[in-house]
Amino acid sequence: METAALVTLMRKIGGDLTEVEVKSAAGGLPKNIAETLSAFANGNGGLILLGLAEQDGFTPAPGFDAESIRTALAGACSDLMDPPLRVRIDIEEFEGALIVATQIPELDPVDKPCFVKARGHYQGSFIRSGDGDRKLSHYEVTQLLSNRTQPIHDLEPITDAARADLDDDLVARVVRRAKQRQPRAFGHLDIDEALIRLNALTIVGGVVRPTLSGLLCLGSYPQQFFPQLFISVVALPGSEIGELSAGGARFLDNVSLDGPIPVMLADASAALQRNMRKAAVINGLFREDRYDYPLDVLRELIVNALMHRDYSPGARGTQIQIELYRDRLVVKSPGGLYGNVIGPLLGTGEQSCSSRNAALAKLLSDLPADTTGDHAVSENRGSGLPTVMATLRRAGMSPAAFDVAPGHVHVTVPRHALLDIDTIEWIGSLGLDGLTEKQHLALAMMRSTGRVTNAMLQAWGMDRTTARSALKDLVDRGVATATGGRRYANYQLTVPTETARPDRRSEPDSASGTDNDFDAIVQAIRAGHNTARSLETALGMGYQTVLRRLRKLVDAGVVEREFARNSSRQQYRLL
Repeated sequence: METAALVTLMRKIGGDLTEVEVKSAAGGLPKNIAETLSAFANGNGGLILLGLAEQDGFTPAPGFDAESIRTALAGACSDLMDPPLRVRIDIEEFEGALIVATQIPELDPVDKPCFVKARGHYQGSFIRSGDGDRKLSHYEVTQLLSNRTQPIHDLEPITDAARADLDDDLVARVVRRAKQRQPRAFGHLDIDEALIRLNALTIVGGVVRPTLSGLLCLGSYPQQFFPQLFISVVALPGSEIGELSAGGARFLDNVSLDGPIPVMLADASAALQRNMRKAAVINGLFREDRYDYPLDVLRELIVNALMHRDYSPGARGTQIQIELYRDRLVVKSPGGLYGNVIGPLLGTGEQSCSSRNAALAKLLSDLPADTTGDHAVSENRGSGLPTVMATLRRAGMSPAAFDVAPGHVHVTVPRHALLDIDTIEWIGSLGLDGLTEKQHLALAMMRSTGRVTNAMLQAWGMDRTTARSALKDLVDRGVATATGGRRYANYQLTVPTETARPDRRSEPDSASGTDNDFDAIVQAIRAGHNTARSLETALGMGYQTVLRRLRKLVDAGVVEREFARNSSRQQYRLL
C-alpha cells in the first residue's frame, strides 16, 4: 500500500500493523529502533515510518527533523546491526510535513539472525509479534543459527537402544528396496551392513547402535526412548479450541499416535478420514469417495512434518500436532524452515529444496509407507508442498497458508472449496454419467458464482483446450448454455440450483473481455497464484496486462498488495 493508504488503515484500527512500525521521533531516533530493525529483518520484512505521532491519530509530529533522523537511521542500520542492513531511506511529504520511510527486507535465511551488535545473538535478536517486537527465545536463535551448517541430529547414535529394538519386517523390506534401487551399492551387503550404509545403524565403541533416523523409521517402538516424538490428532466441534459441541464435548476425537513413522503415518491418515464428511463420485465404471480434504493432501502434509520437523534435543519434548476444526485443518511441527527456504515461496515452483534431516529424508525414500506394499513414504524430491498446492487447486480448494516462525511451521488448509461435499452430492443428483474432474469443477464454479469462463477454469490449472472441450460437452448435455462470442464466451447452468450467485460486476451475458480478465485473476488468486508472474503463467495473459488488471482490482477494493507498491517480492490477496 501507499503511505497514505496505510495511515488511513491504521487510523481506522487505532494502532500499528504487524508489518508497519510508526514512531514520532520528534526528540531524536528512538532508542528501541534497533529492536525493530532486527525484528523486521528476521521476519517477513516491514516498513518503518518516522515523523508520525500515533497518540495523535498518526498525524505529523511537531518538531520532527527529517534530514537528521534519516542520517541517524542510516547509521543505526549500518553500525548497530549485525549483519548491517543496506536499505534505501526516503524522505516523503505527508499532509504538509516531511516524514522518513524505509522498507526493511527479510534477510536471506542463512544470514539470520539479524541482531543488535552490542547485545549479541541471544540477547539482541527480535521478531515481530502483533504490532510490537519480541525477543527471540534461546531455542529460536539456535534454530536460525543452525541454517548455516548441516544439522546431524538424525545421525545421532541412540546409545540406550540396541539392534534388537528394530522391527525385523520393516528392516527386511527397507534393505530389499535399497538393493533393488541401488544393486551396485547394496547388492553384496548383508542386512546390518546395508543398514549402516543407509545410516540406520552406526558403530559406537565396537557396538552396533540405531541412529535416531533408524529408530524413528524402523524401531519397534521409538517412543520407549523418545516419549514425545509422536503425532497427536484432535477433531474439534467448532472453529476455535474450547468451543463445545451440542452435547457439551470439547473434542470429537482425540488420539495420540505412536510407533515407527509408517505406523504413525497410516494411523494419522485413518484418524482424519473417520472425522471427515464423505461423498461418492462416479467416474465411468468406478466409484470414488471424496472427503472434505483430498487424502493425498493429508498424507503429504503429515510426511512433510515428519521429515522436516526439528529433532534436536531442544525439540524432542514436542510432538507434531494435527487439529481438524469445523472450517480448517492445521498441521503444526516444531522447528522453523531450514536452509535457503523462505515462507512466501513454499508450495510454489520457485520453492528451494533443503533438508534439515538429510539422512532421515534419504531413509524415508526406501521406507515402505504401509504394512503391506513397497510404496515409499517419500520420494525425497522436494515435491511435497507443490503437490499439495496442485492437488488443492484441482479440487477447487483454497491454497494452504503457512505460518512460519524461527521455532515452528504451521500449515493451514481452509475447508472452503468449490467442490465441497454438498456440491459433490448436487453434481451426483444431476444423473450425468462420465463427467471428468474438469467438468465437476466447471459445474461447481457455475453453481457458486453464477457463471464460468475458459479463463476462470485456467486459473485452477486447466489448459485452454481442455477447458473449452469440457464446457462444450456440458452445453451439449443440456446442463449449461453459452452466451457471448467464442473468445469471451460465458457459461451458465440451465439446471436449477439454490446457491448460484450472479457475478457482482456484470451480468453474464454482457461481460466483456476485460471483465473476464478480472474474474480470471480473482479465481487465480483464490487458487494460490499470488504474484504477477505466477498469474501471467497460469492465465497465459501478458505481464503488463496482468499488472493493469491488478491495479484496477486494487483500486476497486477487491485485491490488496501485501508489500509496498514497488516491492520486488510483491504478492496479492483477496479482500
